[in-house]
Amino acid sequence: MRTVYSLLRAAPLLAVTALCPSACFAQLFEFCDDFTKPWCCQRDPFEERIETERHDFTQSAVTVGRGIVQFEGGYSYFHKETDDERESAHTTPEMLLRVGLTEDIEFRLRYNHTWVFVEDEEDRIGSEDLRFAFKLQLTRQPEAGFLPTSAVEIRGLAPTGGEAFTTDKAEFSLDYIYQWELCEGVTFAASTGFGTNGFGDFGLLPDEPTNENFNILSQSAVLGSELSESNTIYFEWYGIFSDGLEDEFVVSVFNIGVDHYVTDNFVLDIRAGVGLSDDSDDFFAGVGGGYRF
Repeated sequence: MRTVYSLLRAAPLLAVTALCPSACFAQLFEFCDDFTKPWCCQRDPFEERIETERHDFTQSAVTVGRGIVQFEGGYSYFHKETDDERESAHTTPEMLLRVGLTEDIEFRLRYNHTWVFVEDEEDRIGSEDLRFAFKLQLTRQPEAGFLPTSAVEIRGLAPTGGEAFTTDKAEFSLDYIYQWELCEGVTFAASTGFGTNGFGDFGLLPDEPTNENFNILSQSAVLGSELSESNTIYFEWYGIFSDGLEDEFVVSVFNIGVDHYVTDNFVLDIRAGVGLSDDSDDFFAGVGGGYRF
């Protein structure tokens, strides 16, 4: 009788194990079972508040979740001054569309328009190349252990931009993002990336057209903290390093930003940063936000 009672008590656990094997066994890559895991076993994205990729360089280490459509956008201003010239730039809408295909896989589409003004030179105005990507959830931080929450973004670029900013080539890049929750309300994250030919970013393309092919490597580190129930702050450094140009560049930047959560599904942001190397902008600032449904 006692054996029968024990089996009855264990029945719900056995059922969950059969339906959701990842609930009971460690899994190296979270996205691998997304097409076989029943919907009832997948996380509800609305249990947590929205998390955007903007406005820092280091992207989010989590995907948006199954069935979510998320829009992000904003405006940024950049300024750089040397002994020879003064340069300013404006970018908007910095649009990012994120669509949750499954619990741990999302599709992404980026569009941006840029205005660059340099003293005594012709203005450069136009769209950047269209960027598309898939983001895959790799791991989630366990309650005990050193494994981070991590994701990888696999990006492509279609040469659809204006004459001033297109690479005229299909490009490829990767970004690996990893994050640890140090204690309640405090996180440390970083990212390591690779891209070809500046990956269409107006600030990384040579001023003059060139036949040179080059790669960029990137590294970032960011410390984030809760200020209150509806506000967070981050402190970030990132570097971008070229490889393959006759005149190589090193971009090094420090920036600070604040997020204000109007609701769990709507966030506004503001940021400002300074360059730490000769190839960086002297100053930049931006505002924006994100909304999901």
